[in-house]
Amino acid sequence: MIAGIVAIIGRPNVGKSTLFNRMTRSTKAIVDDRPGVTRDRLFGTVSGVEDDDAGFLLIDTGGFETKDLYYQPFSKNIVWEQTQQAITDADVVLLVLDGKTGIHPHDFQLVTYLKENGKNVIYVVNKMDGKEHEANALEFYELGIEKFTSVSAAHNRGVWDLCAEIESNLNEKTDLKTHKTDHDGAAKVALIGRPNAGKSSILNRLCGEERSLVSEIAGTTRDTVDTLLTFNKKNYVVLDTAGVRRRKKIFDKIEGLSVMRSLRTIEDADVVVLIIAADEGLSDQDARLASLALSKFKPLLIVVNKWDLFPNKETNSSRDFAADIREKLRDAAFIPIIFASCLENQRIHKIMTSVEELYASYEKRVSTAKVNEALQRAVLAHTPAILKRYSKRVKFYFATQVSSRPPTIVVKCNVAEEIQESYKRFLVKRLRTDLEYGDIPIRVFFRAKSEDGARKDHIDREHAASEAEQEAELHS
Repeated sequence: MIAGIVAIIGRPNVGKSTLFNRMTRSTKAIVDDRPGVTRDRLFGTVSGVEDDDAGFLLIDTGGFETKDLYYQPFSKNIVWEQTQQAITDADVVLLVLDGKTGIHPHDFQLVTYLKENGKNVIYVVNKMDGKEHEANALEFYELGIEKFTSVSAAHNRGVWDLCAEIESNLNEKTDLKTHKTDHDGAAKVALIGRPNAGKSSILNRLCGEERSLVSEIAGTTRDTVDTLLTFNKKNYVVLDTAGVRRRKKIFDKIEGLSVMRSLRTIEDADVVVLIIAADEGLSDQDARLASLALSKFKPLLIVVNKWDLFPNKETNSSRDFAADIREKLRDAAFIPIIFASCLENQRIHKIMTSVEELYASYEKRVSTAKVNEALQRAVLAHTPAILKRYSKRVKFYFATQVSSRPPTIVVKCNVAEEIQESYKRFLVKRLRTDLEYGDIPIRVFFRAKSEDGARKDHIDREHAASEAEQEAELHS
């Protein structure tokens, strides 16, 4: 429940993102001394000052730029278009001014623009790091404003007084706008891939609005953009991430931060959608991203975007393309693949249908009786080889699913460490198929019946080390 929508606007580098992070108590927005870092609209929730207060939705925006002062690489000022949408949606606008550099001509333009649009505005003079700076702020009365609030977002000075002022302002309004904010319990769907694969375009198609910036320039998206989407009466948070290139090709600090956040998004996601460009095929970096998601046992969907650009298509083109992907991913042949064209809106609607199926399998729990029946059938179909060290075969006692998200099965046996890796892969594949977990990876631990908690910890540490190696390889 929120009391209203508040948008932060202002010139580049006045501290909008720092203020956003401070008010939302997060590090969601990338902060840097370089102007023009923020591009997309970022949403966050600010808790009420008092326990019974509803709080409000806060929107961070890119800086106001004009032809005479422009930091973005785009031919069209698409960042300002995003800001205009935030202003339109907002009940209250925070116009942030720079207390250190003083008044700028763009400040006059913004004040005039907001007055012409009849917006409810709170003027915030930021970077007031000490009382000695208060006198410097008096010049802002030249903007024709009657009142302003001094804060230091970097030093948390005056921020919570500002929050109280915002809540008081919202409480006086009766026509507050609504916005979807119920992220609790919603499945997180991460859109990942290399730069310019079409992740932002697909997000915009899915949510039916220009939620993320789209341009022909690779690396347009910097922050992770989250959007609440309702599909078949269920809530999903779709996360549009920055494109991931190999570390040796990254020379910019901001891109490096964006890539790190994209990789963390894979860790936090419930379903990962890897988007690749049809005209480029599955690259080694795409394969690494897929392997990283699978190593963390995340349900994975591959979307081959820009299928309209694939040259010389024939009847079997998609089948051959999919076979090539599965060959490169080897043991992950179960991964579903969708061929789509965001430009022509072809098969985009199938993405959320597949996500829904993957998430249902991710949450699925199977009774111990069914797990044991599946294990017995698998062993009867393919008896394990004799272990030379013990001159006997592995004997399986029982198996049970111990958790979901991801589905995790523990198999108790007389000898665990000596089971051949090929036989482990066989059992995992049979259990996933027979128990109808669908197209998702499942986690199976083999443990000797005599193993205690220390042995369990050892196995878990080995698993964590393997994941760390996968992520290190992605960066190499």
